[in-house]
Amino acid sequence: DEHKQKRNILRKLNIYWGKKKTASLQSYNEVDKRNTWPRKLVLVICLAASVGLFIRADGIGNVAGIFEKLDYFRISSITVSGCRKASTVKVRNSSGLQVSSSLLAVDSEAVTQAIKAENKWVKTVDVIKHWPDKVVLQIGEFVPYALLAVGAEEHASLFYLDQKGESFAQVEGGMDLDYPVISGLEQVTDSAERVKLLKESLHFLRLVRGNDPNLPAQSISEIHLTSDHGIIVHLVEHPFPIFYGSGEVRKRYIRLKKVLEVLYRPRKTGMDIARVTYIKMDYLTNKVIVGYRDSG
Repeated sequence: DEHKQKRNILRKLNIYWGKKKTASLQSYNEVDKRNTWPRKLVLVICLAASVGLFIRADGIGNVAGIFEKLDYFRISSITVSGCRKASTVKVRNSSGLQVSSSLLAVDSEAVTQAIKAENKWVKTVDVIKHWPDKVVLQIGEFVPYALLAVGAEEHASLFYLDQKGESFAQVEGGMDLDYPVISGLEQVTDSAERVKLLKESLHFLRLVRGNDPNLPAQSISEIHLTSDHGIIVHLVEHPFPIFYGSGEVRKRYIRLKKVLEVLYRPRKTGMDIARVTYIKMDYLTNKVIVGYRDSG
């Protein structure tokens, strides 16, 4: 009957593809010079006949399921590449893929979502299918740009933030803390203003990555966000606040560099950065006010 014919065809195809895979493992230096077109023609005829039989017996909706049973498409290897922070083993295990399952049944979107759900450092997943039986999971990871403080100051949790402002993983013991901290975001009640200030903070951090000698990236300790003063910058080596304000981020950055250049040259300018109490850049347009403590 038709079901018996279908089983026989499947068995013959599995035997054929098994031989093909075995042959492919031979040395690449061995070149088969025989004319193979008659065998290929027989294979095409066989496949066409089997498709027709499957459609007639099970309906076209079940054809894909039938072909998934072919040993030729059984996954023989799953390779994970691109992991630096994420665990290669955890990525592979969370993918849901299994050796010996059918490559035809792999749902790339489902695999991607499963990996992201279990691996917080994973930003992108490219599911590459090497037919007929291999899968490569190409992983793209988040790159930390800053730390985001969430919660009350004394009990705040830190999360890694990428350059687009997306938080992706909580900082745990032993993890790298050598990034500027962005704080106060939760206290900005207006959502539009919150988004604006975060965007401007990240813009400022991109500018300081130019590593000007008077304002290098490693000199930034904290960026505190407020509704009243906008951005307030704190430096690693000096306790005074810099009231950076909001808007015109690049212009303010250029002005701040010039002010710090003056303060770092006390012999030429007569000013000493150790006596500065604050720098206000949000008081008057195109003006900077430097609070200064008397030597006495």
